[in-house]
Amino acid sequence: MLFRIIAIIFIFACSAAAWVVLFQVNHVRSGDSNYAMAVDVQQLWGTEHAQQAPRVDINWMEVEEREPTLDEMKERQRAQPKGRAADAWIADVNEPVRSKKHHEQPLGLASSNVDVTLDVEHRRKGLLWFATYTVDFDAVYTIDNPVDQPVNAIVKFQFPSPSAVYDNMVMTAPGRDDLEITAEGGMLVGRFELPAGETQQMHVGYQSRGLDRWSYAFGEDVNLVEDLRLVMGTNFDAIDFPLGSISPDSKTPHSGEPGWELEWDKDSLVSGSYIGMLMPHRINPGPLAAAMSIHAPVSLFFFFFVLFILQVLRGIKIHPMNYFFLAASFFAFNLLFSYLVDHVDILVSFGIASATSVFLVVSYLRLVVGVKFAVLQAGFAQIVYQILFSLAHFFEGYTGLTVTIGAIVTLAVVMHLTAKVDWDNVFTATRRPAHRRPAPAAD
Repeated sequence: MLFRIIAIIFIFACSAAAWVVLFQVNHVRSGDSNYAMAVDVQQLWGTEHAQQAPRVDINWMEVEEREPTLDEMKERQRAQPKGRAADAWIADVNEPVRSKKHHEQPLGLASSNVDVTLDVEHRRKGLLWFATYTVDFDAVYTIDNPVDQPVNAIVKFQFPSPSAVYDNMVMTAPGRDDLEITAEGGMLVGRFELPAGETQQMHVGYQSRGLDRWSYAFGEDVNLVEDLRLVMGTNFDAIDFPLGSISPDSKTPHSGEPGWELEWDKDSLVSGSYIGMLMPHRINPGPLAAAMSIHAPVSLFFFFFVLFILQVLRGIKIHPMNYFFLAASFFAFNLLFSYLVDHVDILVSFGIASATSVFLVVSYLRLVVGVKFAVLQAGFAQIVYQILFSLAHFFEGYTGLTVTIGAIVTLAVVMHLTAKVDWDNVFTATRRPAHRRPAPAAD
């Protein structure tokens, strides 16, 4: 018996090594595909969108007056023509000195009313799914002139991604005919004159496409944001906000269709944070196949353990070579899934690989120990420890919990079934002496 156990352990170790190799193969395939395909997707769809609130700068010229200095008055007096009336040149000499001074300062937005719609359209390249999306951005900003004279306003609207394509790009100032729009250094710049004490609205909008994440920030530093209202609509239910972003003030599910309407409504906000949304990701076949491969030895260990206990309890003879073929059948599941998922839907691939592996195990053990044991006990154990354990990888974060629960339940059942087993007798050599023919009688 000890020799059989050592042989089974050796078969298990060799199988585990094969799964490690398969894991590395899947990992390399996914890594190479990730880099190459990510570049292709970014060239087609662009990168993530990091939208900035527009920056507004105002400048104006101001005439300043001051009393002339004594030297300036003497210089003016010497410059007066002879014979000029005294009261005239005295007025010129004492006239205030006037100079023009250029003023420039940043100006905060009086209000921001932003509507953005995010529609996820997953794209698959090779072994990976990419969370691509379309964005419809529409915003109205209000600018107030705090100066008691006309100013030149410069509105700088930064493009959210340097590699994206923007359709229906628009920047308007309703009621303003002197708006000049130019594209400068990755931004759209609008210039116009704003009279003293007046308010002007700016409308900015576009449609574009991005990848993985969308965000809206208020500037690089901590800023005061006045009268902000941002409404975001999605076509997906699995909303997820980036770390450090601002949570919405209200969430309303769409009626009759997937998605949410999220609203941020702030009267006054002092923050260096931002508003953002992470796009939901689909299960990537490559990383999933790699994860299932590296955890496969755990499934085989439980299966071998249960099979060995049943062998002891029922007095069934299963040779180490039988264990070798069973391990190969388990390995066939991961091997078939890893290469089938390149061409077939992930769930269909999982179903085909599962059915193939179960068929190999059950049909083989049917010939070795019988139909009832193969189907009801070995087949059930394989479904629990291989199929269900592998299926847990589809639910992120539940794989470890599933294995833990399976291990505890298995331990409890085996402990109760083997409580009265005489293990000394099990591990004692039971080889019978060879039968010898009696020696022929002498003549």
